[in-house]
Amino acid sequence: MTLQLNLEKGREALKLNLAKRGVSSPPSAELAFVLDVSGSFDHQHRTGVTQKLLERLVPWGMLFDPDQKLDVFTFSNTALHVGDIQPATADGYVRREIVDRVANYNGGTQYAGVLELALQNFGWMPSEKPGFLGRLMGQKAASSEKRRSIVLFVTDGDNSDHEEASRVLKASEARKDDIYFLFIGIGHSAFPFLQRVADDYSNTGLTIIKDMAAFVSKTDDEVNDALIGDELVTWLKK
Repeated sequence: MTLQLNLEKGREALKLNLAKRGVSSPPSAELAFVLDVSGSFDHQHRTGVTQKLLERLVPWGMLFDPDQKLDVFTFSNTALHVGDIQPATADGYVRREIVDRVANYNGGTQYAGVLELALQNFGWMPSEKPGFLGRLMGQKAASSEKRRSIVLFVTDGDNSDHEEASRVLKASEARKDDIYFLFIGIGHSAFPFLQRVADDYSNTGLTIIKDMAAFVSKTDDEVNDALIGDELVTWLKK
């Protein structure tokens, strides 16, 4: 089966999964795929495992996003808006556009910057237009239009900026931003910081995947059941 057919199948499976949970008409929402490119995640990128995870998430963009795409962000110590993924460009995206290509590849792990960049991208935070260096690094002026959005945030380790990242999420909830952050923690870490913010903020969820290679081989229903929690369902029904 071709990747395009798999993606279409994944979109229909996601739609059916949501219908079973009472979301019969999935709302329009723009999608972001936020990928950790810190040094500890390098092996998973090079061996294609994160590419397979991405392919399981592209159907979310196909179902929710008006343009059937996902905006792509990478982060380590710094954050970048790489571009977007559509079904036609999904094949080989991680190797082609990210590994050894993004300027922040193989750094440390900080969440706050990329959280702010995603919020700015969807109009929930103001930002200045990027200067020459910002444009060179792939940043673009944020939209002033507020757009309902879902951020799929993939990371394999704890961040070094707990206070700053928590501040960004707390301020987003206080503003009542129409955005949902779904953190996807990869590996055997307990992710205590993400556990805490998922408990503290109503627009923040967490799924921990201990074995990503096994996870990306699961059925569409198994993948969706793992990712779609009750809190996200409630958010989708608003």
